[in-house]
Amino acid sequence: MCFSDGTENVNDEEFTDRAGVTHWITTKKSLYVSVTGEQFIVGCIRDQTELRRGQRELQHARDHLEDLVRARTAELAATNEALLQQIAENERTSDQLRQSQKMEAMGRLAGGIAHDFNNLLNVIIGYSSLSEAQALPGSPLHEHAAQVRTAAERAASLTHQLLAFSRKQMLKPELLDLNSVLASMGKMLRAFIREDIELEIMSGANSTCIKADRGQIEQVVMNLVANARDAMPHGGKLTLRTGSAHLTSQMDGEDCVEDREYVALQVSDTGHGMDATTQAQIFEPFFTTKTEGKGTGLGLATVYGIVKQSGGHVRVSSQTGQGTVVTVYLPQAAERAPVSRPTLVTKPRQGSETILLVEDQESLRTLLHRVLESSGYKVLTAGTGAEALRTADRYDRHIDLLVTDVVMPGMRGWQLARKLLCKRPEIKILYMSGYSDIDLVAEGRFQSGAALLEKPFRPEALLNKVRDALDMPQIPVAPSKRRRTRQPRAASM
Repeated sequence: MCFSDGTENVNDEEFTDRAGVTHWITTKKSLYVSVTGEQFIVGCIRDQTELRRGQRELQHARDHLEDLVRARTAELAATNEALLQQIAENERTSDQLRQSQKMEAMGRLAGGIAHDFNNLLNVIIGYSSLSEAQALPGSPLHEHAAQVRTAAERAASLTHQLLAFSRKQMLKPELLDLNSVLASMGKMLRAFIREDIELEIMSGANSTCIKADRGQIEQVVMNLVANARDAMPHGGKLTLRTGSAHLTSQMDGEDCVEDREYVALQVSDTGHGMDATTQAQIFEPFFTTKTEGKGTGLGLATVYGIVKQSGGHVRVSSQTGQGTVVTVYLPQAAERAPVSRPTLVTKPRQGSETILLVEDQESLRTLLHRVLESSGYKVLTAGTGAEALRTADRYDRHIDLLVTDVVMPGMRGWQLARKLLCKRPEIKILYMSGYSDIDLVAEGRFQSGAALLEKPFRPEALLNKVRDALDMPQIPVAPSKRRRTRQPRAASM
């Protein structure tokens, strides 16, 4: 160490004592010259051990704090990301709720209109059918009546689509094999599409048994095939494929999914496809991409309504220019579907039994009365359930059949049937319905052995259904169980 230049030397030094403890010191040394010219080295020592230890602890604390800040920042970023996802999910749920409310409101409107419209159509179809049957074949009157009936039946088809969309149809569920349903429709589907479209039906090997209304399932298939056909104006390939699938409640893009096995029907085409904006509206009633007069906009809305009413789900996958895939999921049935047998079409059969006819729409009630009476039946009529009960009380003879509308003011048809069965347990039941907001079968309100006739119908359909109901073996009604009131014992003296 050189002190010749007179500068002060400051050094930090570290050493370990005998006990193994490390110390830090700072030394200051400088050259001192006395008056006599003698030179001395003068210095001082400052113990920096506690300061150094404090600095190290402070640095450790700072490093730890920075680690905490980094961890907290990452946590806040993750929370923020989750919050953004939740906001997006809430917005999606709100959109679904608004869409559901809009669809429900449209459904109520459609159901109410269709109910009244069906009664009017039933009158038109009934009287035009009677006129057609009474007119000479080939005469202008015969042709005019046939044209009126055909137009009314086309209107009835639109009404059925409204009811399917609003999910207010009276379903007649039965065990069906979806593969068999498609096989029976194969010839009709090939005639329905154009020759430049290749149709392929691929049946799944697993169980495709469902419990649903056959007519409604066929309508779903026809509507999906019609949409696929129209999406391929220059030809292409249309594929119908069945199979099984397991859906869970956590699956994306679908709410309220029941965790269970489903039968899947996939309808795919190689058409022009759809963009995201179009896909968001395809199930809305009256929405259509077709030119004016080419479509009603009820096709996919009808599919949606039928599938939802049957406990299923619909999913659509499509991209512009790459075709569309629509997959329908229907709950798989545990039982196996019976082998279907062809039914024979027979002429209306007459009878002489007594029928209690209950219908609140007067013009329709008059028509049905005339049709039944002209076929030999004794007919008692009523406009309400209460009036029907009074009529039955006054009539002291046997009543063979109750023919009643389901949806009536004051008392529903099934309520009337229950009350009447208590007084006349031998009576048989035939329901008529254009729609119902209650599934009588699912709710257990459809009496065992009761039959159902869907409005609007032709006179011969009514007569055949009445005859079937009358000829059905009587099912004994179980007596109602009444609770016995326990009488109090006399007090012993």
